[in-house]
Amino acid sequence: MRTLATTSAVLVRPSGGKSRAQRLVALLDLVESWLARRRQRLDLAELDDRLLQDIGLTRADVARETAKPFWQP
Repeated sequence: MRTLATTSAVLVRPSGGKSRAQRLVALLDLVESWLARRRQRLDLAELDDRLLQDIGLTRADVARETAKPFWQP
């Protein structure tokens, strides 16, 4: 755990030692992955039966995957 030393006390940084910039970058990465997952599921839903068969999926597989919320892997 990272600490900050001051003249009168030792303060523990609640963010686990990450700076605001690092936390912002982590948040943006998370949002970017959510958007990519949503886009991939929408693309999957548009594939025709022939293409689904080529990749070994059924309509039921697609329905199950596209029913998931974007934040769920």
